[in-house]
Amino acid sequence: MTKPPQIAYLLCSPSLAGKNTFASALAKLTGAVVLSADQINAERGLPFGGEGSPESVWAETLRLLLAEMGSLASRGHSVIVDDTLCYRWLRDRFRQQALESGLTPRLLLFPLSEEAALSRRSHLLREGTRPVLSEARLLDHLARFEWPDPDEPVLLVEPGCEASGWIQRHGG
Repeated sequence: MTKPPQIAYLLCSPSLAGKNTFASALAKLTGAVVLSADQINAERGLPFGGEGSPESVWAETLRLLLAEMGSLASRGHSVIVDDTLCYRWLRDRFRQQALESGLTPRLLLFPLSEEAALSRRSHLLREGTRPVLSEARLLDHLARFEWPDPDEPVLLVEPGCEASGWIQRHGG
């Protein structure tokens, strides 16, 4: 029996689109390991979302994520990159690392409007269940977000889509 291909699920969307919840469920269903810039930054003692951090901090976070992707792939794991992947060059870098590591990259796109992001931010602030970006940082993030270009193959994850249903439609 042939081993199924190892996959790099690359989650792409602005903050607050539901990537964390989807990543956790997808990991349980597929056995893939979740890689998170937020987790790496927290382990490094950095503020949520890296607010106020210089580019060098983000460069190191990226280096750590890419190294961990390669390490996990070399041990036979699929991975889920739970990050915004907000720039084309960043998505290209993760696709390149996936291919170099023997992983099949799959870009999963979570659509999100500015109105929905701000509404979710307000709701989460009231609940206090998880950290969120400041409003100014979120608005800047939304304004700078580079949605995938037509030449970037994406698999759409509609709002409210559960990972099990998504897998049934798109395969593991």
